[in-house]
Amino acid sequence: MHLTAEHFDGFTEHLVTWLLEAGGGSAIIEASWFSNGRRTERTFEMDFEDTRIKKCADALSKLKPTYDGRVDDFPTYRLSVKTEDRLLTTKVHAGINWPEDDRLAIDTFMSVWRPIYSDVERLLAIPGRSKKRK
Repeated sequence: MHLTAEHFDGFTEHLVTWLLEAGGGSAIIEASWFSNGRRTERTFEMDFEDTRIKKCADALSKLKPTYDGRVDDFPTYRLSVKTEDRLLTTKVHAGINWPEDDRLAIDTFMSVWRPIYSDVERLLAIPGRSKKRK
């Protein structure tokens, strides 16, 4: 199995974007952001157990391909898992006050997104970046 996770901040001070590719027990992250008026680009590697990819696949199998929170300039998240026989993908345009029928799906997505996001943010360690982001 192979996992791809993509993050775009939306309109923020740092305009962080990153792409994580995981499989075979490790992940490579290509990230970029603005800091002190200039763009910084970095590549990181971290351990990433295949059981995490399986957990993401299980979550994505219950979700629609797209959820749109309909709020301009909010973050966008995408998770994809490629297995031997299928591709599961869900993209979330963040929002507030999700419709009741989407709220449980967003919670399911975020249950696998947040741990990935936290791991990547720890690696980035961007000065002045809030530790309380979703």
